[in-house]
Amino acid sequence: MSIERKAISALKWASAAKLVSQIVSWAGTLVVVRLLTPEDYGLMAKVSVVCAIAAAIAEFGLEAAIVRWAELARDDLRKLYGVSLLFGAAITLVVAASAPLFALLFHEPRMTWPVACASLQIVIASVAVVPSALWTRELTFRPLAKIEMVVGIVSIAVTVLLAYLGMGVWSLVIGMLAGAVARSSALLAFGERVSPLFSVHGIGEQLKFGLTLASGRISYIALVQSDIMIGSAFLSTVQIGRYSVALQLATLPMTKVMGTINQIMLPAVARQQDDMPRARQNLFKSVSLVATIAFPVLWGLSSIAPELVQVLFGPKWLEIVPALMILPLIVPIRMVSNILYTTSLALGNRALELRNTIINFLVLPTGFYIGAHWGLVGLCLAWLVAVPLAYSFTVRAVARFIGVRISGLLAECAAPAAASAIMYGAVAALRLVLDGWPTVVTLVTLIVAGALVYVAVMALISRRHLVTALNFSRTMLTG
Repeated sequence: MSIERKAISALKWASAAKLVSQIVSWAGTLVVVRLLTPEDYGLMAKVSVVCAIAAAIAEFGLEAAIVRWAELARDDLRKLYGVSLLFGAAITLVVAASAPLFALLFHEPRMTWPVACASLQIVIASVAVVPSALWTRELTFRPLAKIEMVVGIVSIAVTVLLAYLGMGVWSLVIGMLAGAVARSSALLAFGERVSPLFSVHGIGEQLKFGLTLASGRISYIALVQSDIMIGSAFLSTVQIGRYSVALQLATLPMTKVMGTINQIMLPAVARQQDDMPRARQNLFKSVSLVATIAFPVLWGLSSIAPELVQVLFGPKWLEIVPALMILPLIVPIRMVSNILYTTSLALGNRALELRNTIINFLVLPTGFYIGAHWGLVGLCLAWLVAVPLAYSFTVRAVARFIGVRISGLLAECAAPAAASAIMYGAVAALRLVLDGWPTVVTLVTLIVAGALVYVAVMALISRRHLVTALNFSRTMLTG
């Protein structure tokens, strides 16, 4: 089977898993959001900042190193596993012991015990790094997909139950831990297991790759979490909770869909290093497909934010409407750029990856610091300014390394962006006509009308994009 066919098959199963788990997850989340308060979500957002950065440090890029080396000796695999276990245990202990300091740093004494407990997910994840990496390397995503579906169901079921019992932020913490336990248990039960070997002799190249990648990932995660870290100095925990819920909804397609695509692209592109024309062709296809879907979905989400929040979340969450109108606007650009960065990494350019992360680290937190002075809306608007500014320094170098032109990439995004802008205007105009209608009816009408306008405009200006998306959908269903 060709790499393209294996990648499509992997994407099919991974997407199916994400779809099922997300349907269950968001159905449960809608219940949880109505049971919990913005303050609970704000507290969890601060806990997640600490654990996300610590998890990136503990992972040390070792899973990606296993994926990167198709031919890895058994003993070397055991050594990498041993390093993973040691790092996971060490970082877990450090975070748990430092929980009071993190509470002091975030001006939130209530987060001490949640941080200590949530840190357990780090060592839990480290015990299953080998089966996960080996399945990913071979693009064997069917068992991974099934596991992800079960994990999503377990996590949200525990969260909903505990939220119903009045556990507050603990329902989110324990639900997350339940998902981590379910995932690692399933991977160990059904995946390939090896015994750890606590030695670093002979795995220097893999550790160097992991260190470089980990440096970039740690910086990246610290970067994307810097909005919460910086915002916490200016916004209350309630405001942070509103911001985090809006950001979670706005970036859901990127965190879920792009996480799947990147997981597949890394090994797939790595195998095409000796056939760069083919790799570039697949890159353009990926950019075209993501742009065709991401722009209308995310800009459409922004356009219907007032009705969506009122119908799904209830009156106590109406304050997040401005944030939900702003944040989705930049996400399609981030998704397209993410494809470029993943391709560059898969082709082995570790130095460029680190350089780009440093540039982003200088630009984005500065934007968040400035924007946070103007409260929740200012923090959201910082994304619209800082992200394009940072990409203006990084995307060109990545494109040059891959061997593609920026103009060609922009051409793949131009038609979907233009059609989505027209769709946005049509939705805004139709809202004026529907003034006074029941909110649910208005929401459904706006969604249907927006979709029809987008498809109609795309059919006029770029039928090619629609055909590509349609063919891909058929391949996903039948291939």
